[in-house]
Amino acid sequence: MQDERKAILLNEVRYAERLCARTARFYRRVQAVGTFGAVLGGSGTLGSLSSAVPAWVSVGGAALLACFGALLVAMRPADKAAANEADVRRYAKVRTEGLRQTADELQAALDRARESDVPEIEALRQVAYNDMVREVGRPDCAAPLNRRQRLMALLA
Repeated sequence: MQDERKAILLNEVRYAERLCARTARFYRRVQAVGTFGAVLGGSGTLGSLSSAVPAWVSVGGAALLACFGALLVAMRPADKAAANEADVRRYAKVRTEGLRQTADELQAALDRARESDVPEIEALRQVAYNDMVREVGRPDCAAPLNRRQRLMALLA
């Protein structure tokens, strides 16, 4: 009974670790796209220094720079990714230490780790669950994903 409970708790830790990893990867990709868009927009804006570049390129570049810059400032994806990566490391530590702990000690460690979790993206929960069941060799337990979840699985 204790071994079964401990196995369930270790799977919960692994699930939390996968969810945080997927969330961090999503935010890293948002950061990369936002930075690329801001640099592209900034390059277009610099086109206003040359008379050979049409005015619409400069205006479009300025708009692009403003939109992607605002996205990066408002969303702060790099900060969120870093926080999720810290959660991944914390859950990995709980998982490795949990192999030597009793079920009650593991439950207490998991509860402590959950206290400071950063908010997750809801659409990634099912994706992370499917990742975890595939890792433990039970692809038959994978849950079907809706369209939004499949998109998030591609992005993260």
